Amino acid sequence: MLTDDKARVLQAINIVELIRQSVPLKQRGKEYVGLCPFHQEKTPSFHVNPAGQFFYCYGCKAGGNAIDFVIRRDRIEFRDALEALAQQAGIELTRWAKDKDRQQISQRQALLDAHVAAGGFFANLLWHPQQGEAARKYLHERGFNDQSLRNFGVGLAADAWDALLSGPVGRKFGTQVLAAAGLVKAREGGNGHYDTFRNRILFPIRDEQGRIIAFGGRVMPGSTDPAKYLNSPETALFSKGRAVFGLDLARQQILETKTVAVVEGYTDVVMAHQFGVTNVVSVLGTAMTEQQVAMLRRFAERIVLLFDADAAGDAAVGRLVEMFLTQPVEIAIASMPAGMDPDEFLVRHGAAEFQRLLAGALDALTYAWKRLQRQFVSTEGDLTGQQKAVQQYLELLAAARGSGPVDVLRWGQALARVARLTQVPVQDLHRRFRARRSAPRRGAAQVGAKEPIVARTVADGVERSERWILGALLRQPSLWHEAQTRIGVEDFADADRRALASLYWEHQRNEGEPVLAEWLTELPPEMASLALELASEAEQLQDVEEAMESALGHLAEVRRLREERRIVSELCQPPGGRLENGKDVDLLREIQERARRPDLRRLGW
Repeated sequence: MLTDDKARVLQAINIVELIRQSVPLKQRGKEYVGLCPFHQEKTPSFHVNPAGQFFYCYGCKAGGNAIDFVIRRDRIEFRDALEALAQQAGIELTRWAKDKDRQQISQRQALLDAHVAAGGFFANLLWHPQQGEAARKYLHERGFNDQSLRNFGVGLAADAWDALLSGPVGRKFGTQVLAAAGLVKAREGGNGHYDTFRNRILFPIRDEQGRIIAFGGRVMPGSTDPAKYLNSPETALFSKGRAVFGLDLARQQILETKTVAVVEGYTDVVMAHQFGVTNVVSVLGTAMTEQQVAMLRRFAERIVLLFDADAAGDAAVGRLVEMFLTQPVEIAIASMPAGMDPDEFLVRHGAAEFQRLLAGALDALTYAWKRLQRQFVSTEGDLTGQQKAVQQYLELLAAARGSGPVDVLRWGQALARVARLTQVPVQDLHRRFRARRSAPRRGAAQVGAKEPIVARTVADGVERSERWILGALLRQPSLWHEAQTRIGVEDFADADRRALASLYWEHQRNEGEPVLAEWLTELPPEMASLALELASEAEQLQDVEEAMESALGHLAEVRRLREERRIVSELCQPPGGRLENGKDVDLLREIQERARRPDLRRLGW
């Protein structure tokens, strides 16, 4: 059964170690905290609870168990996440699914299997004594050793129209699957298919789990094909703007150094890793996208781009400034010597010089300013050039700021840096940008700010008590046996909390004490989110049992006061509101005396 599979996987996975693969975490008391990988923020609001085996973000409200985390992180379906974690834990899953789910899983798995088979086919060709000799010679001449080529699974596509299609891979998977995988293309006029990659050295592109989802091909020397590089087309597995080449191998050092170096080509990545600089990845020869930045900032605090300084256009630099302002990560640029690629630089100068190049990278704001300064001062002279450079630089910043929401603190820090660079007083900069129409509304600036628990928790005693009780029960299910004798589902005033309590009471009565990480998967999404929030709040309580006892007492007192208020209403208001006897008068006096007590007035009397 799938439920059994899910339980076995969740019990086998350590959620802290799982999330640490993607998010730098620091221990804080009984929990671990870090920057949320699912929204932009400067202050950590992402909590991981090892005891309950769940995560929760106070900023964006994302939360769940290990499976939920993988679903969100990798943007995959439940079954794919379950299978990935099962494989990691060495658990064999029960093979069953609904017909529709089975079909979707089967189709996706077929594409993955086809890529694995194609990767093996291409690699075998590269290492074939005769057929791969020319390609190996070329790669060796470029400085690549065999170990590096094998680590990255580098392969070779034959100089033929249908080597893959007509070979064992084509016979096993068929044209339809290979076409869906982007490995073959239809001929014009629809008369048959041909291989997508021909006469190229191939680099497997993998997802974060190390699964091949596409290929990138570099043309062989002497080829007449004008396209030097060719990537797989967009498929159900692969989107060029979301993929990062080499991330699966670079992730560990990125986490350790908190820095990732981004280059253009596959060969640059392979060579960097060969030289021991393993925090290097590639964005597949395209301008870096927001999706790629979002992926990389989950692992790194600093992204360093390496490219030819002369080749960078104004639009590209402007885009980097935009991302510097709108993304909660430091973006820096290291200029390569003109006409030299990173792999050539490494071969000529070695890893130490390459590391110095990375260390000397300029943040995007400084890089853009120095670039404009050189451009205008060289053509206009010192004074005029400086004035024009300042004007264009401020226009660049205004356009970048208008491209998306910018955190107030980040914008203030940026202006302080700009003031130092341009020698324009920061007060003047604020005045200039306030006057510009392109500046975003002030209300849009607070992106990703952590909302404190106190601000989210209504001060009303009933609300606080209900939240404490449910949070305590979620953290320590054994407390329910005592609690259910003193409070019932119907006693919860809030409809959402009452609904959650009803589900919890039902589970306790029918199935026993729930394991939070497992129970969450059985709840509707809105209930699971509420449960996570309450459980996370309960983690902040110094003594869960004492807090619940206090909350139960509070609600009991509130219920009694409400009952007394009802009695007063009946005794004092017609019809039937006459005090019939001395007992009624004594009761009313007692109730009025209680109402004067400050502690009871705070309870809502």
